[in-house]
Amino acid sequence: MTVTTNGHNGHNGNGKRPAPAPQPPTAPAEAKPSRQAIRTEAFDQPVILQQTALWSRAIVWGIVGVTTFGLIWASVAKIEEAVPATGQLEPQGNVQEVQAPTGGVVREILVRDGQEVKQGDVLVRFDATAATAQVRSLEQVRNSLQQENRLYQTLLQNGGSASPAALAGLPPEVVALTTSRSNLVAENNLFRRQLAGAGGGGLSGEEQARLGAIRSEADSRTAAAQLEVSQLQQQLSQTQGQLATARQTLAINQGILDDIAPVVEEGAIARVQFLRQQTEVLNGQAEVDRLVKEQARLQYAISQAGQRVQNTRDTTQTDLLGRIAQNDKDIAEIDSQLNRALVENNKRLAEVNSQLSQAQVGLQYQELRAPVDGVVFDVQPKGTGFVANTSQPVLKIVPSNALVAEVFITNQDIGFLHEGMEVDVRVDSFPSSEFGDIQGKLVSIGDDALPPTEVLPFYHFPAKVELERQTLEVNGRQLPLQSGMSVTANIRVRDRTVMSIFTDLFDDKINSIRTVR
Repeated sequence: MTVTTNGHNGHNGNGKRPAPAPQPPTAPAEAKPSRQAIRTEAFDQPVILQQTALWSRAIVWGIVGVTTFGLIWASVAKIEEAVPATGQLEPQGNVQEVQAPTGGVVREILVRDGQEVKQGDVLVRFDATAATAQVRSLEQVRNSLQQENRLYQTLLQNGGSASPAALAGLPPEVVALTTSRSNLVAENNLFRRQLAGAGGGGLSGEEQARLGAIRSEADSRTAAAQLEVSQLQQQLSQTQGQLATARQTLAINQGILDDIAPVVEEGAIARVQFLRQQTEVLNGQAEVDRLVKEQARLQYAISQAGQRVQNTRDTTQTDLLGRIAQNDKDIAEIDSQLNRALVENNKRLAEVNSQLSQAQVGLQYQELRAPVDGVVFDVQPKGTGFVANTSQPVLKIVPSNALVAEVFITNQDIGFLHEGMEVDVRVDSFPSSEFGDIQGKLVSIGDDALPPTEVLPFYHFPAKVELERQTLEVNGRQLPLQSGMSVTANIRVRDRTVMSIFTDLFDDKINSIRTVR
Protein backbone atom coordinates (compact mmCIF):
# COMPACT_ATOMS: atom_id res chain seq x y z
CA MET A 1 0.00 0.00 0.00
CA THR A 2 1.37 3.42 -0.91
CA VAL A 3 0.86 6.39 1.50
CA THR A 4 1.06 9.83 -0.04
CA THR A 5 0.90 13.04 1.82
CA ASN A 6 0.57 16.60 0.68
CA GLY A 7 2.10 19.16 2.85
CA HIS A 8 2.43 18.58 6.56
CA ASN A 9 0.76 15.50 8.02
CA GLY A 10 -1.35 14.95 4.91
CA HIS A 11 -2.57 18.55 4.67
CA ASN A 12 -2.23 20.91 1.77
CA GLY A 13 0.16 23.71 1.81
CA ASN A 14 -2.69 25.90 3.15
CA GLY A 15 -3.33 23.49 6.02
CA LYS A 16 -6.82 22.41 4.71
CA ARG A 17 -7.92 18.89 4.14
CA PRO A 18 -7.97 18.00 0.39
CA ALA A 19 -11.24 17.29 -1.46
CA PRO A 20 -12.07 13.67 -2.20
CA ALA A 21 -10.66 12.48 -5.47
CA PRO A 22 -13.21 11.60 -8.16
CA GLN A 23 -13.79 7.92 -8.51
CA PRO A 24 -13.27 6.42 -11.97
CA PRO A 25 -16.25 4.73 -13.61
CA THR A 26 -16.46 1.03 -13.08
CA ALA A 27 -16.95 -1.38 -15.94
CA PRO A 28 -19.84 -3.82 -15.83
CA ALA A 29 -18.99 -7.12 -14.36
CA GLU A 30 -18.97 -9.80 -16.89
CA ALA A 31 -17.78 -12.56 -14.71
CA LYS A 32 -17.31 -13.08 -10.92
CA PRO A 33 -13.71 -12.46 -10.03
CA SER A 34 -11.75 -14.82 -7.90
CA ARG A 35 -10.90 -14.12 -4.21
CA GLN A 36 -7.27 -13.37 -5.08
CA ALA A 37 -8.27 -10.86 -7.69
CA ILE A 38 -10.66 -9.14 -5.31
CA ARG A 39 -7.88 -8.83 -2.64
CA THR A 40 -5.42 -7.37 -5.10
CA GLU A 41 -7.90 -4.86 -6.36
CA ALA A 42 -8.76 -3.75 -2.86
CA PHE A 43 -5.12 -2.97 -2.01
CA ASP A 44 -4.54 -1.04 -5.18
CA GLN A 45 -6.96 1.68 -4.10
CA PRO A 46 -5.29 4.83 -2.53
CA VAL A 47 -5.79 5.61 1.20
CA ILE A 48 -5.83 9.25 2.39
CA LEU A 49 -4.82 9.85 6.09
CA GLN A 50 -6.08 13.03 7.73
CA GLN A 51 -4.89 14.69 10.99
CA THR A 52 -7.04 16.62 13.34
CA ALA A 53 -6.48 20.41 13.98
CA LEU A 54 -5.76 19.81 17.74
CA TRP A 55 -2.30 18.36 17.19
CA SER A 56 -1.32 21.08 14.75
CA ARG A 57 -2.22 23.81 17.20
CA ALA A 58 -0.43 22.03 20.06
CA ILE A 59 2.77 21.77 18.09
CA VAL A 60 2.67 25.42 17.02
CA TRP A 61 2.02 26.65 20.56
CA GLY A 62 4.69 24.33 21.86
CA ILE A 63 7.24 25.86 19.53
CA VAL A 64 6.14 29.35 20.49
CA GLY A 65 6.33 28.50 24.20
CA VAL A 66 9.74 26.92 24.00
CA THR A 67 11.04 29.89 22.02
CA THR A 68 9.57 32.37 24.49
CA PHE A 69 10.94 30.45 27.46
CA GLY A 70 14.34 30.29 25.81
CA LEU A 71 14.38 34.04 25.22
CA ILE A 72 13.31 34.76 28.79
CA TRP A 73 15.88 32.32 30.17
CA ALA A 74 18.63 33.79 27.97
CA SER A 75 17.76 37.27 29.20
CA VAL A 76 17.67 36.31 32.88
CA ALA A 77 20.02 33.37 33.33
CA LYS A 78 23.67 34.26 33.92
CA ILE A 79 26.78 32.27 33.28
CA GLU A 80 30.28 32.86 34.61
CA GLU A 81 32.73 34.58 32.26
CA ALA A 82 36.39 33.65 32.81
CA VAL A 83 39.69 34.79 31.32
CA PRO A 84 42.12 31.97 30.54
CA ALA A 85 45.81 32.30 31.34
CA THR A 86 48.69 29.88 31.26
CA GLY A 87 51.81 29.72 33.36
CA GLN A 88 53.59 27.52 35.87
CA LEU A 89 53.94 26.92 39.58
CA GLU A 90 56.74 28.75 41.32
CA PRO A 91 57.72 29.15 44.97
CA GLN A 92 56.88 32.43 46.65
CA GLY A 93 60.58 32.95 47.24
CA ASN A 94 63.01 32.87 44.36
CA VAL A 95 65.02 29.75 43.63
CA GLN A 96 68.15 30.01 45.76
CA GLU A 97 71.41 29.67 43.87
CA VAL A 98 73.98 28.46 46.38
CA GLN A 99 77.44 29.75 45.47
CA ALA A 100 80.76 29.20 47.15
CA PRO A 101 81.73 32.43 48.96
CA THR A 102 85.36 31.55 48.33
CA GLY A 103 86.87 29.32 45.73
CA GLY A 104 87.97 25.88 46.80
CA VAL A 105 88.25 22.19 46.06
CA VAL A 106 85.28 20.00 46.98
CA ARG A 107 86.22 17.38 49.56
CA GLU A 108 82.80 15.90 50.36
CA ILE A 109 79.30 16.11 48.81
CA LEU A 110 76.52 15.47 51.33
CA VAL A 111 73.37 15.97 49.18
CA ARG A 112 71.96 14.81 45.89
CA ASP A 113 69.38 16.08 43.42
CA GLY A 114 65.84 15.97 44.79
CA GLN A 115 66.90 15.71 48.43
CA GLU A 116 65.03 17.81 50.97
CA VAL A 117 67.19 19.93 53.26
CA LYS A 118 66.62 22.21 56.21
CA GLN A 119 68.10 25.64 56.69
CA GLY A 120 71.63 25.30 58.06
CA ASP A 121 72.22 21.75 56.83
CA VAL A 122 75.72 21.12 55.46
CA LEU A 123 75.56 20.60 51.70
CA VAL A 124 79.19 20.49 50.55
CA ARG A 125 82.52 20.51 52.38
CA PHE A 126 85.62 22.02 50.82
CA ASP A 127 89.26 21.22 51.51
CA ALA A 128 90.12 23.46 54.48
CA THR A 129 93.89 22.82 54.59
CA ALA A 130 94.94 26.16 53.12
CA ALA A 131 92.33 28.12 55.09
CA THR A 132 93.36 26.46 58.36
CA ALA A 133 97.04 27.19 57.71
CA GLN A 134 96.23 30.82 56.94
CA VAL A 135 94.23 31.18 60.17
CA ARG A 136 97.06 29.68 62.24
CA SER A 137 99.65 31.91 60.60
CA LEU A 138 97.59 35.03 61.23
CA GLU A 139 96.97 33.98 64.83
CA GLN A 140 100.72 33.64 65.39
CA VAL A 141 101.33 37.09 63.91
CA ARG A 142 98.57 38.53 66.07
CA ASN A 143 99.96 36.91 69.24
CA SER A 144 103.44 38.25 68.47
CA LEU A 145 102.11 41.76 67.94
CA GLN A 146 100.06 41.60 71.12
CA GLN A 147 103.12 40.42 73.07
CA GLU A 148 105.16 43.32 71.70
CA ASN A 149 102.40 45.77 72.58
CA ARG A 150 102.17 44.47 76.15
CA LEU A 151 105.94 44.87 76.52
CA TYR A 152 105.88 48.39 75.09
CA GLN A 153 103.03 49.40 77.38
CA THR A 154 104.81 47.96 80.42
CA LEU A 155 107.99 49.85 79.60
CA LEU A 156 106.19 53.10 78.82
CA GLN A 157 103.74 53.09 81.72
CA ASN A 158 105.82 51.64 84.54
CA GLY A 159 109.31 52.50 83.36
CA GLY A 160 110.38 49.01 84.34
CA SER A 161 112.73 46.59 82.74
CA ALA A 162 111.84 43.55 80.70
CA SER A 163 112.85 40.03 81.56
CA PRO A 164 114.78 37.92 79.06
CA ALA A 165 111.74 35.65 78.73
CA ALA A 166 109.62 38.64 77.71
CA LEU A 167 112.19 39.64 75.11
CA ALA A 168 112.31 36.18 73.55
CA GLY A 169 110.98 36.10 70.03
CA LEU A 170 110.99 39.88 69.54
CA PRO A 171 112.82 41.55 66.65
CA PRO A 172 116.53 42.24 67.38
CA GLU A 173 116.11 46.01 67.07
CA VAL A 174 113.31 45.92 69.62
CA VAL A 175 115.43 43.82 71.98
CA ALA A 176 118.31 46.31 71.62
CA LEU A 177 116.03 49.26 72.36
CA THR A 178 114.44 47.67 75.41
CA THR A 179 117.83 46.52 76.77
CA SER A 180 119.33 49.97 76.30
CA ARG A 181 116.34 51.58 77.97
CA SER A 182 116.55 49.22 80.92
CA ASN A 183 120.27 49.98 81.34
CA LEU A 184 119.67 53.71 81.21
CA VAL A 185 116.87 53.51 83.76
CA ALA A 186 119.06 51.42 86.08
CA GLU A 187 121.98 53.84 85.67
CA ASN A 188 119.79 56.81 86.53
CA ASN A 189 118.58 55.03 89.63
CA LEU A 190 122.22 54.59 90.72
CA PHE A 191 123.02 58.22 90.02
CA ARG A 192 120.04 59.37 92.05
CA ARG A 193 121.04 57.11 94.92
CA GLN A 194 124.52 58.61 94.78
CA LEU A 195 123.11 62.12 94.88
CA ALA A 196 120.80 61.23 97.76
CA GLY A 197 123.54 59.36 99.61
CA ALA A 198 121.29 56.32 99.89
CA GLY A 199 122.62 52.86 100.52
CA GLY A 200 122.62 49.92 98.16
CA GLY A 201 119.67 48.12 99.72
CA GLY A 202 117.38 46.44 97.19
CA LEU A 203 120.00 46.57 94.44
CA SER A 204 121.52 43.64 92.67
CA GLY A 205 125.19 42.79 93.10
CA GLU A 206 126.11 44.39 89.79
CA GLU A 207 124.19 47.56 90.61
CA GLN A 208 125.80 47.75 94.06
CA ALA A 209 129.24 47.39 92.46
CA ARG A 210 128.46 50.19 89.99
CA LEU A 211 127.18 52.40 92.81
CA GLY A 212 130.37 51.69 94.78
CA ALA A 213 132.52 52.61 91.79
CA ILE A 214 130.64 55.87 91.30
CA ARG A 215 131.02 56.75 94.96
CA SER A 216 134.70 55.76 94.98
CA GLU A 217 135.37 58.03 92.04
CA ALA A 218 133.57 60.93 93.73
CA ASP A 219 135.26 60.24 97.07
CA SER A 220 138.69 60.05 95.49
CA ARG A 221 138.25 63.41 93.80
CA THR A 222 137.02 64.91 97.05
CA ALA A 223 139.82 63.26 99.05
CA ALA A 224 142.44 64.74 96.72
CA ALA A 225 141.04 68.20 97.28
CA GLN A 226 140.78 67.57 101.02
CA LEU A 227 144.42 66.42 101.10
CA GLU A 228 145.56 69.68 99.58
CA VAL A 229 143.57 71.59 102.20
CA SER A 230 145.13 69.51 104.96
CA GLN A 231 148.62 70.15 103.66
CA LEU A 232 148.00 73.85 103.47
CA GLN A 233 146.49 73.87 106.94
CA GLN A 234 149.61 72.08 108.22
CA GLN A 235 151.83 74.63 106.54
CA LEU A 236 149.70 77.40 108.02
CA SER A 237 150.07 75.91 111.45
CA GLN A 238 153.85 75.77 111.04
CA THR A 239 153.92 79.30 109.73
CA GLN A 240 151.81 80.51 112.60
CA GLY A 241 154.25 78.82 115.04
CA GLN A 242 157.20 80.38 113.33
CA LEU A 243 155.44 83.72 113.38
CA ALA A 244 154.84 83.51 117.10
CA THR A 245 158.50 82.63 117.69
CA ALA A 246 159.65 85.39 115.41
CA ARG A 247 157.46 87.88 117.20
CA GLN A 248 158.79 86.78 120.57
CA THR A 249 162.37 87.02 119.31
CA LEU A 250 161.60 90.41 117.83
CA ALA A 251 160.14 91.59 121.11
CA ILE A 252 163.22 90.41 123.01
CA ASN A 253 165.62 91.98 120.58
CA GLN A 254 163.58 95.17 120.60
CA GLY A 255 163.72 95.21 124.40
CA ILE A 256 167.45 94.74 124.39
CA LEU A 257 167.80 97.49 121.84
CA ASP A 258 165.69 99.80 123.91
CA ASP A 259 167.71 98.97 127.00
CA ILE A 260 171.13 99.62 125.50
CA ALA A 261 170.18 102.76 123.63
CA PRO A 262 170.71 105.09 126.68
CA VAL A 263 173.90 103.36 127.60
CA VAL A 264 175.23 103.87 124.08
CA GLU A 265 174.48 107.57 124.42
CA GLU A 266 176.48 107.61 127.60
CA GLY A 267 179.31 105.72 125.84
CA ALA A 268 179.18 102.80 128.15
CA ILE A 269 178.70 100.35 125.32
CA ALA A 270 180.29 100.45 121.96
CA ARG A 271 178.15 101.76 119.16
CA VAL A 272 178.95 98.70 117.10
CA GLN A 273 177.15 96.48 119.51
CA PHE A 274 174.17 98.78 119.35
CA LEU A 275 174.12 98.60 115.62
CA ARG A 276 174.33 94.82 115.73
CA GLN A 277 171.36 94.71 118.06
CA GLN A 278 169.48 97.07 115.85
CA THR A 279 170.21 94.80 112.90
CA GLU A 280 168.80 91.85 114.82
CA VAL A 281 165.64 93.79 115.48
CA LEU A 282 165.31 94.71 111.82
CA ASN A 283 165.91 91.13 110.74
CA GLY A 284 163.34 89.91 113.25
CA GLN A 285 160.80 92.42 112.00
CA ALA A 286 161.47 91.32 108.45
CA GLU A 287 160.95 87.71 109.46
CA VAL A 288 157.75 88.56 111.22
CA ASP A 289 156.53 90.43 108.16
CA ARG A 290 157.48 87.49 105.94
CA LEU A 291 155.71 85.02 108.18
CA VAL A 292 152.61 87.25 108.30
CA LYS A 293 152.52 87.30 104.52
CA GLU A 294 153.06 83.54 104.40
CA GLN A 295 150.24 83.09 106.87
CA ALA A 296 147.99 85.21 104.73
CA ARG A 297 149.02 83.31 101.63
CA LEU A 298 148.39 79.97 103.27
CA GLN A 299 145.04 81.11 104.59
CA TYR A 300 144.08 82.21 101.11
CA ALA A 301 145.39 78.93 99.67
CA ILE A 302 143.39 77.01 102.25
CA SER A 303 140.30 79.00 101.30
CA GLN A 304 140.93 78.26 97.64
CA ALA A 305 141.51 74.59 98.37
CA GLY A 306 138.29 74.44 100.38
CA GLN A 307 136.50 76.02 97.47
CA ARG A 308 138.06 73.45 95.20
CA VAL A 309 136.75 70.71 97.50
CA GLN A 310 133.28 72.15 97.25
CA ASN A 311 133.74 72.58 93.53
CA THR A 312 134.78 68.95 93.30
CA ARG A 313 131.63 67.91 95.10
CA ASP A 314 129.54 70.25 92.99
CA THR A 315 131.25 69.03 89.86
CA THR A 316 130.50 65.45 90.84
CA GLN A 317 126.83 66.27 91.40
CA THR A 318 126.69 68.33 88.22
CA ASP A 319 128.25 65.49 86.30
CA LEU A 320 125.78 63.05 87.77
CA LEU A 321 122.86 65.36 87.02
CA GLY A 322 124.16 65.86 83.49
CA ARG A 323 124.46 62.15 82.98
CA ILE A 324 120.96 61.67 84.38
CA ALA A 325 119.63 64.34 82.01
CA GLN A 326 121.38 62.74 79.06
CA ASN A 327 120.06 59.35 80.06
CA ASP A 328 116.56 60.78 80.39
CA LYS A 329 116.92 62.25 76.92
CA ASP A 330 118.05 58.89 75.56
CA ILE A 331 115.17 57.20 77.38
CA ALA A 332 112.73 59.71 75.88
CA GLU A 333 114.11 58.97 72.41
CA ILE A 334 113.76 55.25 73.01
CA ASP A 335 110.23 55.81 74.32
CA SER A 336 109.45 57.77 71.19
CA GLN A 337 110.67 54.88 69.07
CA LEU A 338 108.69 52.45 71.21
CA ASN A 339 105.60 54.64 70.83
CA ARG A 340 106.04 54.66 67.08
CA ALA A 341 106.54 50.92 67.15
CA LEU A 342 103.40 50.61 69.31
CA VAL A 343 101.38 52.70 66.86
CA GLU A 344 102.69 50.69 63.92
CA ASN A 345 101.93 47.48 65.78
CA ASN A 346 98.39 48.65 66.48
CA LYS A 347 97.92 49.38 62.78
CA ARG A 348 99.34 46.01 61.83
CA LEU A 349 97.27 44.38 64.56
CA ALA A 350 94.10 45.94 63.16
CA GLU A 351 95.00 44.70 59.67
CA VAL A 352 95.87 41.25 60.98
CA ASN A 353 92.62 41.09 62.97
CA SER A 354 90.70 42.03 59.84
CA GLN A 355 92.53 39.42 57.79
CA LEU A 356 92.06 36.89 60.57
CA SER A 357 88.33 37.59 60.69
CA GLN A 358 88.11 37.11 56.94
CA ALA A 359 90.18 33.95 57.16
CA GLN A 360 87.97 32.60 59.95
CA VAL A 361 84.87 33.42 57.93
CA GLY A 362 86.50 31.73 54.96
CA LEU A 363 87.20 28.73 57.18
CA GLN A 364 83.53 28.64 58.15
CA TYR A 365 82.65 28.86 54.46
CA GLN A 366 84.53 25.64 53.90
CA GLU A 367 81.18 24.10 54.84
CA LEU A 368 78.48 25.19 52.40
CA ARG A 369 75.14 25.29 54.24
CA ALA A 370 71.55 25.52 53.06
CA PRO A 371 70.22 29.11 53.25
CA VAL A 372 66.55 28.02 53.31
CA ASP A 373 64.40 24.93 53.64
CA GLY A 374 63.77 23.31 50.30
CA VAL A 375 64.67 20.70 47.72
CA VAL A 376 68.12 20.46 46.16
CA PHE A 377 68.56 20.28 42.41
CA ASP A 378 71.15 21.02 39.72
CA VAL A 379 74.09 19.83 41.84
CA GLN A 380 77.20 20.72 39.83
CA PRO A 381 79.90 18.72 41.67
CA LYS A 382 79.71 15.10 40.65
CA GLY A 383 82.56 13.98 42.87
CA THR A 384 85.44 15.10 45.06
CA GLY A 385 88.09 17.31 43.50
CA PHE A 386 85.58 19.62 41.83
CA VAL A 387 86.99 23.16 41.76
CA ALA A 388 84.30 25.67 42.74
CA ASN A 389 84.52 29.37 41.99
CA THR A 390 82.56 32.34 43.26
CA SER A 391 80.92 33.20 39.93
CA GLN A 392 78.95 29.99 39.32
CA PRO A 393 76.40 28.30 41.62
CA VAL A 394 77.40 24.99 43.13
CA LEU A 395 73.76 23.89 43.41
CA LYS A 396 70.26 25.31 43.62
CA ILE A 397 67.49 24.99 46.20
CA VAL A 398 63.77 25.32 45.54
CA PRO A 399 62.23 26.82 48.70
CA SER A 400 59.68 24.55 50.35
CA ASN A 401 57.30 27.36 51.21
CA ALA A 402 53.87 27.70 49.50
CA LEU A 403 53.80 27.60 45.72
CA VAL A 404 52.02 30.24 43.67
CA ALA A 405 50.86 30.12 40.08
CA GLU A 406 52.61 32.66 37.90
CA VAL A 407 50.47 33.21 34.80
CA PHE A 408 50.56 35.57 31.86
CA ILE A 409 47.51 37.54 30.66
CA THR A 410 47.07 38.96 27.16
CA ASN A 411 46.31 42.58 26.38
CA GLN A 412 42.75 41.72 25.31
CA ASP A 413 41.93 40.14 28.68
CA ILE A 414 43.57 42.56 31.10
CA GLY A 415 40.80 45.19 31.11
CA PHE A 416 38.40 43.67 33.67
CA LEU A 417 41.00 42.05 35.91
CA HIS A 418 41.94 43.29 39.36
CA GLU A 419 43.50 41.84 42.47
CA GLY A 420 41.30 39.69 44.67
CA MET A 421 39.44 37.89 41.85
CA GLU A 422 38.76 34.19 42.29
CA VAL A 423 40.62 31.80 40.03
CA ASP A 424 40.22 28.14 39.07
CA VAL A 425 43.66 26.61 38.60
CA ARG A 426 44.13 23.36 36.72
CA VAL A 427 47.44 21.54 36.81
CA ASP A 428 48.26 20.22 33.36
CA SER A 429 50.04 17.19 34.82
CA PHE A 430 46.78 16.00 36.43
CA PRO A 431 43.61 15.85 34.26
CA SER A 432 40.92 18.05 35.79
CA SER A 433 38.20 15.51 35.05
CA GLU A 434 39.86 13.09 37.45
CA PHE A 435 41.80 15.26 39.89
CA GLY A 436 39.71 18.42 39.81
CA ASP A 437 41.09 21.92 40.09
CA ILE A 438 42.41 24.17 42.84
CA GLN A 439 40.74 27.36 43.95
CA GLY A 440 42.90 30.44 44.14
CA LYS A 441 42.91 34.21 44.32
CA LEU A 442 44.58 36.75 42.09
CA VAL A 443 47.09 38.53 44.36
CA SER A 444 49.16 40.64 41.98
CA ILE A 445 49.11 41.96 38.42
CA GLY A 446 52.03 43.50 36.60
CA ASP A 447 51.93 47.27 36.05
CA ASP A 448 53.22 47.06 32.48
CA ALA A 449 53.11 44.58 29.65
CA LEU A 450 56.17 42.51 28.90
CA PRO A 451 57.39 42.33 25.28
CA PRO A 452 56.89 39.15 23.24
CA THR A 453 59.32 36.30 23.66
CA GLU A 454 59.92 33.02 21.87
CA VAL A 455 57.77 31.21 24.42
CA LEU A 456 55.07 33.91 24.61
CA PRO A 457 54.89 35.62 21.19
CA PHE A 458 52.55 38.39 22.38
CA TYR A 459 52.51 41.25 24.83
CA HIS A 460 51.55 39.89 28.21
CA PHE A 461 51.05 40.98 31.80
CA PRO A 462 52.56 38.81 34.56
CA ALA A 463 50.21 37.90 37.40
CA LYS A 464 50.38 35.70 40.48
CA VAL A 465 47.66 33.48 41.89
CA GLU A 466 47.66 32.35 45.51
CA LEU A 467 46.51 28.74 45.90
CA GLU A 468 44.16 27.58 48.65
CA ARG A 469 45.96 24.26 48.94
CA GLN A 470 49.25 22.78 47.88
CA THR A 471 48.08 19.26 47.05
CA LEU A 472 45.61 17.39 44.86
CA GLU A 473 43.60 14.57 46.39
CA VAL A 474 42.49 11.42 44.61
CA ASN A 475 41.23 8.27 46.28
CA GLY A 476 42.31 9.59 49.67
CA ARG A 477 45.90 10.10 48.52
CA GLN A 478 47.56 13.50 48.64
CA LEU A 479 49.59 14.45 45.59
CA PRO A 480 51.94 17.37 46.38
CA LEU A 481 52.46 20.09 43.83
CA GLN A 482 55.96 20.78 42.55
CA SER A 483 57.65 23.89 41.34
CA GLY A 484 57.74 24.19 37.57
CA MET A 485 54.45 22.39 36.84
CA SER A 486 52.51 24.05 34.02
CA VAL A 487 49.02 25.29 34.91
CA THR A 488 45.98 26.77 33.22
CA ALA A 489 44.11 29.38 35.20
CA ASN A 490 40.55 30.55 34.58
CA ILE A 491 40.11 33.95 36.20
CA ARG A 492 36.46 34.59 37.04
CA VAL A 493 35.71 38.01 35.64
CA ARG A 494 31.93 38.53 35.90
CA ASP A 495 28.51 36.96 35.43
CA ARG A 496 26.86 37.60 32.03
CA THR A 497 23.46 36.75 30.66
CA VAL A 498 23.26 34.26 27.84
CA MET A 499 21.50 36.85 25.72
CA SER A 500 24.46 39.26 26.03
CA ILE A 501 26.75 36.59 24.65
CA PHE A 502 24.53 36.12 21.57
CA THR A 503 24.20 39.86 21.11
CA ASP A 504 27.98 40.18 21.24
CA LEU A 505 28.28 37.52 18.56
CA PHE A 506 25.65 39.31 16.47
CA ASP A 507 27.46 42.62 16.99
CA ASP A 508 30.74 41.05 15.90
CA LYS A 509 29.09 39.80 12.70
CA ILE A 510 27.66 43.24 11.98
CA ASN A 511 31.05 44.85 12.55
CA SER A 512 32.69 42.29 10.26
CA ILE A 513 30.20 43.20 7.50
CA ARG A 514 31.06 46.89 7.89
CA THR A 515 34.77 46.21 7.58
CA VAL A 516 36.10 46.18 4.01
CA ARG A 517 39.00 43.94 4.82
